[in-house]
Amino acid sequence: MAKVDAGRPPAGSMRELWHRLESVARAWPSAYSAAQLTIWVASSAAAMLFAVFAVARHRAYQSTAYDFGFFDQVVWNTSNGDWFQTSFVEYNFLGQHFEPILLVFAGFYRLGAGPESMLLAQSLFAGAAAIPLFYATTRISGSPGAGITLALAYLLNPGLHRALDFDFHPEVMAFPFVFTALYFAASLRPAHAVLAILPVLLLKEDMAFLVLAFAAILWAQRHRKHAAVLGTVGPGWIVLVVFVLMPAVRGGESDLTERYSYLTEDTRPATVVPIAAWRGGVRLATATTAGAAGLEASLAGVPLLHPASLLAAVPAVLNGLADHPQQSRLDLQYGVAPLALSLIAAAFALGDLTHRRRIGAISLGRLDVLRMPTVLAGVVMVAAISFLLGSPFSPRFAGYTPDAAHRQSIAIALEGIPPEASISSQGTLLPHLSQRKEVSEFPDLRDADYVIIDRDLPITDQARAAGFDTVLETLHERGYSNILVLGSVRVYRRDASP
Repeated sequence: MAKVDAGRPPAGSMRELWHRLESVARAWPSAYSAAQLTIWVASSAAAMLFAVFAVARHRAYQSTAYDFGFFDQVVWNTSNGDWFQTSFVEYNFLGQHFEPILLVFAGFYRLGAGPESMLLAQSLFAGAAAIPLFYATTRISGSPGAGITLALAYLLNPGLHRALDFDFHPEVMAFPFVFTALYFAASLRPAHAVLAILPVLLLKEDMAFLVLAFAAILWAQRHRKHAAVLGTVGPGWIVLVVFVLMPAVRGGESDLTERYSYLTEDTRPATVVPIAAWRGGVRLATATTAGAAGLEASLAGVPLLHPASLLAAVPAVLNGLADHPQQSRLDLQYGVAPLALSLIAAAFALGDLTHRRRIGAISLGRLDVLRMPTVLAGVVMVAAISFLLGSPFSPRFAGYTPDAAHRQSIAIALEGIPPEASISSQGTLLPHLSQRKEVSEFPDLRDADYVIIDRDLPITDQARAAGFDTVLETLHERGYSNILVLGSVRVYRRDASP
């Protein structure tokens, strides 16, 4: 006669069903807590590693003039009362980019912070963004596994890493605002979503497109009033800032708008539309399509399973039309908005897959291959491969690092240049000299008091195209004397006028 477990309810009874559900319910908090702990640890570790890489890159003289020295001079000038002044362009910085967030860094400079504070803040924001992405995806899908998978895919994404590895750009700090807004939207708290996304307007003028994307998301959720607010603020901000304030500050055209001039170059009124459409279409079909494909591939194509992926099309097309290699390929900081919106689409897609909803006319219940464990494993595997093959932080890539003697030579040369002197500096040295009124990237001399170059450090393509070698060879003829030679480091001083 079979023994009966007195503590176990009879098979097939309601009590047995409740017993099974109770065990599952108890396991859920445990799994959720483990996932939370994992993502908090991963996020913290990523922020720390991002910061270490950024600071090490700067101290190895790999940061550049226009992507770090530029910001350092603007913030330093602002902290000293010369609001948003710069010698990099002929007009106030706000005519180049509208980035009020720099006022916060100017406040830190007043308290004694230096340029590395910008790198540390950018790293912290980028790493911390994985946490709201985890909670948002978990809320949408009901699966902590989906949440942690997408958050890890974000932290491993080579597009994010390339943006972080390219010095400092305020728009990279948009990720935590975007993912926090996504969490509130998924929690059906539209007012909080509105408040969470609006700060991105302080990062850069084109971040208004992220605000418009959330207007579309809230509209789809039938939060019409909140969607209308964002739908009004986004376009209003673009018109006010891009078409009124920035032109007024610079008093004319920006060099950045020249990247789009090819679209209408050598055209007549009757032919401008078809020619511009053709030229733009060619650029989008070549450079931008490849960049977008790489971005989607790094997320295993999951964003393409949801119509929200179309939200990424607007910033992708606007960047893609530019006659600038990195911008048209959605590379570096130009990929921030498309990547953020693609991750939003991926979160919604994982929600569809978890709940076996339909995508268009396709019933997911019939696609066994799309079962969640398979999808999540695929996303993790693709993220890991993408990191190894494409991330600048991958062990496969090692940047140039000057040895101790070389660094000492550079430090001696930098210390010998008076802080009030104007200077024309090689691009990778300039971020260490940018806290002064007049700086320019060599070979742009502008009658600078001092010139400093180091042929063993990287020289930008922009500098070479501007005649780096030619100007260097003719410095004596231009009135400069070589006053210091330390290895590959050369310092020149402009001769006093007779």
